[in-house]
Amino acid sequence: MSAISPALLNDVTAALRDAGRSDLVERLMASAKADTLTSTQAAALLGVASANTVKNWLDGGYFPGAFQTPGGHWRFSREDVESVKMRMEELRARNRHGDLMPVGGDEDSVHPPLP
Repeated sequence: MSAISPALLNDVTAALRDAGRSDLVERLMASAKADTLTSTQAAALLGVASANTVKNWLDGGYFPGAFQTPGGHWRFSREDVESVKMRMEELRARNRHGDLMPVGGDEDSVHPPLP
C-alpha cells in the first residue's frame, strides 16, 4: 500500500468534515499515521543511530514519499523505508559473500546508490 499524498489527504479530510463525517476523518488520519514514520522511527527501522542520517538521505532520493508536516517535521512512507532496508540487507549479504557486482547490471540506473 502506498502512502496518500499530503495534498490529497487534506482535500479528502476537508470534504469529509464538510459532509459531517468527522468519524471518518479520525479513522483516515489514524490510518495515514500508521503508514508513515517519523525520522526517529525510520532511523530505528533502518538500524542507523541518528534521525539526521535519514534526513540526509532525502537528498539522495531514497524516500520519494517523504513529506514535511505543517510544523516542519519529516514523515517517511513505511513502504519507502522498508524498501531501503531490504536493499541495504541485500547489499550487506552480497558483501559478506564477496559479491560486489550489481545484480542485473548497473544498479545506479534503477535505484540511487545506498549510503
